[in-house]
Amino acid sequence: MASLFQLGKLSAQTFEIEQVEQLFRPRLKFDTKYLFDSKFADTSGTFNSKEANAVVTFPIKTKLDADLKLDLSSLKLKDILKKSVRLRASQTMGVVRVNARQVNVGFDSLPLKNNYTVAAGLLGTWLTKKYRVGFYSANLALAEQDRTFNKMIPRVSGVIGQLHIRGLRKNYFYGMAVSYSDGLFVPAPFFGGSVPISNHFVFNYILPVQLNVQYKTNKLLITTGVSADGYRTGMEFQRQRVNVNYTSGLAYASFRYKFNKIFVVRVEGGYVFYQNWRYTENDLYRTNFNLNPAIYAQVGFNVLFDKSLFEKVLDNFINK
Repeated sequence: MASLFQLGKLSAQTFEIEQVEQLFRPRLKFDTKYLFDSKFADTSGTFNSKEANAVVTFPIKTKLDADLKLDLSSLKLKDILKKSVRLRASQTMGVVRVNARQVNVGFDSLPLKNNYTVAAGLLGTWLTKKYRVGFYSANLALAEQDRTFNKMIPRVSGVIGQLHIRGLRKNYFYGMAVSYSDGLFVPAPFFGGSVPISNHFVFNYILPVQLNVQYKTNKLLITTGVSADGYRTGMEFQRQRVNVNYTSGLAYASFRYKFNKIFVVRVEGGYVFYQNWRYTENDLYRTNFNLNPAIYAQVGFNVLFDKSLFEKVLDNFINK
């Protein structure tokens, strides 16, 4: 269970299924989230949180090249296309993420916790000789309460994988996600993809942490599914710095509307059916606190700066 939620955290912080589908599109993403009140199951007090999150993904280096050399050594159309077209493409992008979160931990003598995360890293994609897409992500982050800034400890995470494109809406990908966070090392393999159900419906998955069904039109994207999520941050507890792990399982529905080629708005709401708040690195008898279910609401927008690598490859091929 712990590795499942760690992978959920990694998927939120290093890559998203939407980003993988778009092959890491340069963009600005901003969203706010409010988790409504819930009670601790085994102690007194109320728990809730509110947060704001901003992510900027920007291109650093892009290579595109397409050559057409007709090869008729085989008369099968599939072989002619495969042997006659030579595509070379790769892209490296930078990513910067800033998160501010205020958590109310009701049983604590100082219940309001102000937590901040700053992360920076690289995203990379490349087209293989077999027309698959390799991708990677490497990130360095600081995640601390405002009272532990003087004791901050860096955290690192990474992802490497490969995407197989089987059509305009069909693909699958796999790889390994790893995280080292203040003494905790978690490797987690993953397998995911997209499968069209009909003209407008698509089934998406990242095993073992996310399943959803999407309804897509040119402007509208409606998604409903289940997911695991969580975070790990430094925090002051009993006058010492410890790590706190928040893990959750949720069911959600989101509505995304694309106004034009640049601006996208997203609204999401859901039911958090599992929550756990756990302190580490201390000698308290009870450090693991289960929480009752809660609901949450989230609003955000995307500003798309550029085309994805896949779109650039198609443009480059057509222009040739």
